[in-house]
Amino acid sequence: MRRRLPRARLLLTLTALLGLSLGAAPATQAAPVEEGAALPIAYHCDLAVDPLHKHVLISDYNTGTVLVADYQGRVVRTIRNLPGVCDLELSADYRTLYAPLALGDAISVIDTGTGRQRARYSTGAGTAPFRAALSGQTLFFGYGDQWEASIGSLTVGASVPTVRLGLIPEGGFSGAPLLATSPAAPGTLVAGDENTSPGRLSVYDVSGGTPVLRTTVRDPGGSSDFSDLAITPDGTTLLTASGAPYHHPSFHLPDLTEGHTYPSTSYPDAVAVSSRGDVAAGVDSTEPDPDVYLYRAGADVPYRTVSLAPATGPGAGSLRPHGLVWTPDGTRLFAISGHSGEENLRLVVIPSANRSLTG
Repeated sequence: MRRRLPRARLLLTLTALLGLSLGAAPATQAAPVEEGAALPIAYHCDLAVDPLHKHVLISDYNTGTVLVADYQGRVVRTIRNLPGVCDLELSADYRTLYAPLALGDAISVIDTGTGRQRARYSTGAGTAPFRAALSGQTLFFGYGDQWEASIGSLTVGASVPTVRLGLIPEGGFSGAPLLATSPAAPGTLVAGDENTSPGRLSVYDVSGGTPVLRTTVRDPGGSSDFSDLAITPDGTTLLTASGAPYHHPSFHLPDLTEGHTYPSTSYPDAVAVSSRGDVAAGVDSTEPDPDVYLYRAGADVPYRTVSLAPATGPGAGSLRPHGLVWTPDGTRLFAISGHSGEENLRLVVIPSANRSLTG
């Protein structure tokens, strides 16, 4: 069973004892939010928003299912028989869902209107495709384990879709790399290592179909163990969330020079950028810190913060890794949360997340 390794909290404990602060975000009033809707899963891998049907899609590697919820957080459908499903990628018209199946050695192609699988393309025995990103008519996927990981592709726009493997040399990543693309940066593919410290980011030119390395940076901004990647709507900037440092840095594309830093706190585990450019910086925080910091592009102070409340009784909620997504219109934010004393996760809906509480 593949799970993200828990991060050590020794540094945070020592910091508290010494009365120090490590780059905490400016203090703001955290908005009370509803506890969210209970989900029938205890783990999730990714989530995506389908505005065509007003659905939120949540993948669960452990149960091999994709939950389909409405914009109010109610589960309306469960898509089954997806062994080891992880990343979820939607087509530009939102009618098709692409999902790598790590335990099925395949890419599943699903109709978002019916929830039925249209096709399943084998990636080869033992490949374990895990991460994915869509660039034009090509789905790139990170696959493999340990230092035998690489990047493959599926030509989804071809009359006869073709799977290609080994597009980058093995040994560069310690596992299937996180991938990120943007329609505003056609031909650009970003890959990040989830499992190493110091971390590694690479930018590839995929305009010719085969990745050509443009830039690689090790220890970018002191980052390690990347949890999430997001590209701004203009395609010029990459934002990251990682176990360290205790903020959300940004990097210019394609050279990965350091850009603006969005203050947060320990331990960053999610980041999402809206179509309006608003940044949701998420952390696996300890009480009483907020779990999500919302920023205007380039701002130093959040216009709003969000704390994920427990459903019942005492205890704090926590944002799950890779657990934030905006609606395409940039107004509503969804978060996946876990809570002490609860086995299953919750889907938290944050309406009007693009607005501050003061107007």
